[in-house]
Amino acid sequence: MSEDDPTIAMNAQHEMLEREAQEWLLRLTSGRATTADAAALKLWCARSKSHAEAFAEANLLWESLGSPAQRLAKSDPLGHATSNRTVAVGRRAFLGGVAAAAAIGYLAVRPPLKLWPSAYELAADYRTRTGERRRIAAGNGVSIDLNTRTSLNVRSGGDEQRFELISGEAAIETAGKLAVPLTIAAAGGRIHAVDAQFNLRCDGLRAIVTCYRGSVSIDYFGQSISLREGRQISYANGALYPVTTADAAVVMAWRQGQLLFRQTPLSQVVEEVNRYRSGRIILVNEALGRRLVEARIPLDHVDDLIVLVREAYGAHVTALPGGVLVLS
Repeated sequence: MSEDDPTIAMNAQHEMLEREAQEWLLRLTSGRATTADAAALKLWCARSKSHAEAFAEANLLWESLGSPAQRLAKSDPLGHATSNRTVAVGRRAFLGGVAAAAAIGYLAVRPPLKLWPSAYELAADYRTRTGERRRIAAGNGVSIDLNTRTSLNVRSGGDEQRFELISGEAAIETAGKLAVPLTIAAAGGRIHAVDAQFNLRCDGLRAIVTCYRGSVSIDYFGQSISLREGRQISYANGALYPVTTADAAVVMAWRQGQLLFRQTPLSQVVEEVNRYRSGRIILVNEALGRRLVEARIPLDHVDDLIVLVREAYGAHVTALPGGVLVLS
């Protein structure tokens, strides 16, 4: 084919739009985006249907690659947080995200129109989609509720009931004292229970355990601790962090189909709400992100948060393709 072939020109145009869309997304998620950036991006998306589709596809890819690609985009090769180099380093990491993801198991073979979540998550015995919740009757007096974007494996063998929470969040409950102990692995640790109700959240290499009834024990990197009712602990990076008092109503609200926030910074509220929706909400106003929120939001209407922030704080909302909403 000659260089004047229209197919070549179309491919080149598509690749250019892909690069520009990725750069826009990285700018928007860098933590330094401004209201002017959001307005400029809205104009860019409005230039044509192809522009809007390119941004929507970039957002979908970013979401599908998940936190490993996002951590690459926010770190330099030595793992330090970037400053003025975020966009430059992030762009290379993002454009090379597929190659980088291969090293961490993200390149599962998928149908053409489906991107690749973690191959390990994809192959889980149980997996919930964005916004989905599911109850599992695990047998032998154990029930498990899976929250949004959760992957769980069943492990057989030995004299224990064993499960592995790969990612996401689960509420586990035993119906009385178990004859066979229950063990759930998550983020390099193991949680053991015989007669208890507890919540387990796993995000990458970090886990949070909240005991709602009875007691559980946690083993992590040669350390062991017992957690009683109304207490919470997290572990990561080889360390068990101090035990704290848990607000069980907040932690377990998702089981009643709600999100409960009590004097929570808006930045944290947005991060939590993003787990339950496609696309993402992005804050480009640091002062707004520090505002404290007191709210109860139904899981089937998580975008009620947008109405709340707009009416209560006078925030400006910019809607972009791919389910992206910018708060400024």
